[in-house]
Amino acid sequence: MQSLVRYTRHDVSSTLAATDTTHSSSINKFVNNIVSDKKNLANAEYCLLKTGEKNYFTPRHVLILSKTTRLQYELSLHNITYDQMNHAKFTSKLRSLNINIPALEAKHLAQTNYVNTIANAFIKKGISVRIVTRDEYEKENLEGYDLIVTAGGDGTFLTAASKIINDIPIIGFNSDYHGSEGHLCVARKLNISPDYIISKFLEGNYNWMYRQRITVTIENIYNDKDYCSFNGKKVFHALNEVFIGEVNAARVSYYEVSINNEKAIKQKSSGLSICSGTGSTAWHYSINRLNGNKLESIIHVLESMGINFNEQRKNDNFIKEACDKYNSQLAFDPSYNQMAYSIREPIFNDTFLSMPQTGFTTKMKILSRCSDAQIVLDGNKTIPFNYGTEITLQMFPENALRTINMNFSD
Repeated sequence: MQSLVRYTRHDVSSTLAATDTTHSSSINKFVNNIVSDKKNLANAEYCLLKTGEKNYFTPRHVLILSKTTRLQYELSLHNITYDQMNHAKFTSKLRSLNINIPALEAKHLAQTNYVNTIANAFIKKGISVRIVTRDEYEKENLEGYDLIVTAGGDGTFLTAASKIINDIPIIGFNSDYHGSEGHLCVARKLNISPDYIISKFLEGNYNWMYRQRITVTIENIYNDKDYCSFNGKKVFHALNEVFIGEVNAARVSYYEVSINNEKAIKQKSSGLSICSGTGSTAWHYSINRLNGNKLESIIHVLESMGINFNEQRKNDNFIKEACDKYNSQLAFDPSYNQMAYSIREPIFNDTFLSMPQTGFTTKMKILSRCSDAQIVLDGNKTIPFNYGTEITLQMFPENALRTINMNFSD
């Protein structure tokens, strides 16, 4: 799909013309929604113009968040230091779990060396650096840093992004391109040295990329020891998605939902997923993906109704091509300022009225009628969502995450 982020409002129509018809239909819906609301149009223009701008700067203070290695996790679990890792009781426990200790240590050292390479590349340029682990980052005050760097995979990037509430830019490095997809990292799965990436960055060979985030406002959090004294509002940000549902996946989630300030509708389902453009290639894609078996069943029904597919069936790849065409529409641009929602396995009857199972929205409000539910932000942070708790999800262009886009084809 051609990205809308390269164009202003006046170029949207020409962009759509250059896009294949399936995507055009999907994007046209986006644009019509935007144009129908002046505020949304202003937000859209903000995103279109901000992404792709060139605004070079040399950071002075860099915070590096390193992923937690499996060895660090095991050491922390057993409350021992790295120097004590050869303790007989510890090594015996790891062996009982069929953990390869030399491989564990080798991966830990590889991560340490990778992080040190990043740090030294900045230090050589006279830039101050602080390296923190995930636990340390949770307690860290980001004030005073003008660049956040992550060394890990997408999980580490999401952890770092969750604390950024201003315009501090963030760069992700995939420290294990063999074992990590690194979709949010600057070089993804490419084997490119940190020195080279940092050199390009400091020379200004990149473009800014603004990823829209979901602003999550929660009111009246009850029935949890960490929030028992809280009855006001709390605000969080999610880069990928927000999931709402009962902790027990087999239990039905009961809630009231309002989309774009419309009247609230009572719903029962297996939960509700809301994603940004960044998260549209992840869980959202898996929930809504069309497979060949389902499409084949739909076509059989249509044929029984007299619709002829004989011509299409001459193409042996017809089912696969149709599925691919449909599935390619599910992903949308990270800078797009609407959220996509998916209601999982909804219950429709005379009590719980039908509503669109999927769609796009600028605002969603959900009131919990659940007994033991939670809100999950980016598959990481969990917050109780029990009876009486209310959540509002919105997108504000000023809350977009400032990342970079770098070309490695030269």
